[in-house]
Amino acid sequence: MKTKSSYHKSENTYRFLTFSERLANVNIDVIHRIDRTGSYEEDVETYFFEGLTRWRDLNLTEHFTTFSKEVVDKSQSFNLLVFHQKSIVESLKSHLSVRGSFAYQPLLDLVVQLARDLQTDFYPHFQDFFLIITSMLETQDTELLEWAFTCLSYLYKYLWKHMVKDMAHMYMLYSTLLAHKKDHIRSFAAESFAFLMRKVPDLEGLLNCMFQDLADHPEKVEGVGELLFQMCKGVRNMFHSCTRTALPMALRKLGPSGEGSVSLPWEAIGEALDHMAGAAANHIHKEHFLVMWECLQGCVGEVLQMLESEGEDSQASEHMKRLLHIYHTLVEHKGGAIITCPEAVCETLIQLIQAPRLSSSCQQVLLQVTSLLLLGDNVSVPDALVQDMLKKVFRSGSDQDLVLPFAKEMFDMKQFEQLLLPSLLRYLEQMLVSSDPVSRQLALELLTSLILCKAEPPTDGSMAFEKYPLVFTGQLPKSSDPTERKDQVSVPQYVLSLLDRPKEAGVGDLSHLWAALVLLPHIRPLEPGRAIPVVTVLIDRLLDDVESGALGKGGLFVTRQAFSTLLSFKESAEVLSLVQVERVRSIIQKFPTDHSALLLGDLYYTRLALNGCSAHLSHDAMLELYQMLHSNLSSNVSKIRLLTLTDSYPL
Repeated sequence: MKTKSSYHKSENTYRFLTFSERLANVNIDVIHRIDRTGSYEEDVETYFFEGLTRWRDLNLTEHFTTFSKEVVDKSQSFNLLVFHQKSIVESLKSHLSVRGSFAYQPLLDLVVQLARDLQTDFYPHFQDFFLIITSMLETQDTELLEWAFTCLSYLYKYLWKHMVKDMAHMYMLYSTLLAHKKDHIRSFAAESFAFLMRKVPDLEGLLNCMFQDLADHPEKVEGVGELLFQMCKGVRNMFHSCTRTALPMALRKLGPSGEGSVSLPWEAIGEALDHMAGAAANHIHKEHFLVMWECLQGCVGEVLQMLESEGEDSQASEHMKRLLHIYHTLVEHKGGAIITCPEAVCETLIQLIQAPRLSSSCQQVLLQVTSLLLLGDNVSVPDALVQDMLKKVFRSGSDQDLVLPFAKEMFDMKQFEQLLLPSLLRYLEQMLVSSDPVSRQLALELLTSLILCKAEPPTDGSMAFEKYPLVFTGQLPKSSDPTERKDQVSVPQYVLSLLDRPKEAGVGDLSHLWAALVLLPHIRPLEPGRAIPVVTVLIDRLLDDVESGALGKGGLFVTRQAFSTLLSFKESAEVLSLVQVERVRSIIQKFPTDHSALLLGDLYYTRLALNGCSAHLSHDAMLELYQMLHSNLSSNVSKIRLLTLTDSYPL
């Protein structure tokens, strides 16, 4: 059988690579490279001359040929190389400074070979070469970037014994790259310097130097975070063995427990470590992430002890908040995909929920982390532990302004009704039966949001009336104040009281009326016989005010909700005796293009059709209604067109 031509391939052998793709292919990891130079031959005395001989065959450009002629007779033996080292160094500097040279690759390689030969004698020249090499980095040539950072990496590798003795100066020289405006420059710089970081005998002193520098140069925050990550990054998507020592040391620098006598910019350090955690989350595999969780939990335990032993003004609370920001970054990553031990993380959070003296801002971050953990798609926590955690949140004594947003965030939680709703209702019941109007308002708002999320009222007549039972047991501790105990009412009574107002007092706050009407069908225990008369009277009063002009569209909106609430209690045609058809028709005639009026009509006429009340659905009656609404069929609002059709042609 004849084979296909080589031209018929699924993809081209060579294709254009974007700049980001070429950057991804750059490899400057020299630590794990095998040395394949032929420097073991007995007739070769220097690495430099060996490299020069090799490159004379590989690079025949004028730039390199000129350089080669300058140094070839000065480097054939080690003694010659040492004698002419100044001349060779100057030649390298001169030729590396040529813009657009075709000899950058061999020249940078020969800088490394010269450093291997000279060792201590080369170190005084390192700063000059560093400045020359870093001046090449403003380029889109990814090969040049790779050559430059590979050269720096090799220099760190071969000169580290000299560099670690002068690490503060080395860091200050190098750290300018950490503030570079380009992400890939910062990343390559961190990767090349990470080897040196691991070799430092006094890591704590170096961390103090790095973090103090952030106070004057906050633009280095991301670069420092990347450097810390590269230091802790190992092979095969694992952490390096230095992580267990280095990471706890860095985490202690987030507060007074780790600074000693040195003043450090804690907020900037927190941002750097948060960036480090984000980089680690993107690189380290879940099965190898246990190291970081253990370091974090150990540091949290230390700060927790400080919280318990120190006074109210302790800085330990702010230290804890910065640690929790790192938890937030890790727990949020891909819905909890890197949480190695969810139970341990959950137990740590439970300890913090019960901890004394946490500041309000710290509690806020703690609750955010808790919600992320419980809502994560890729994390599984035992139900018993979840329930225990949620109970402790509502019993923690945290401010309502913190607990209520947390509860709202949890509406989408799996098994919400089984694990969270009972505790939430007990908490809200205490707020609703209290004498504090602000607490009542906040509780009312949250319950309304819950119903709108779980059982939204119908938006057209064809939708069913869903019920979402909110069971308030009334089993609350009695107030110690006799006056307050006398005025204490149950939740159903309170909700009804918002609707049942004296005639001379007016209808009151429309927002409270609407919230109470949304909640009323779902409140338990509540007999329909108690609610229906109150809602019917309210509808009559609202219709009177809307028709007279005392209430505008806001009043009509609440009227529609009141009628929807009434229909949820009454499923029969008895609604005709409670709300007359003439009143509904009058509202539609007065507000033919209003969404609330049309929905009110849709709900009303759909109920009539479902219960077979044909007298009010005659051809003449529907034709009259159509004459009021036919212009809506050309409306540019789809909902208006839909409600007009359903009003004119009910089921």
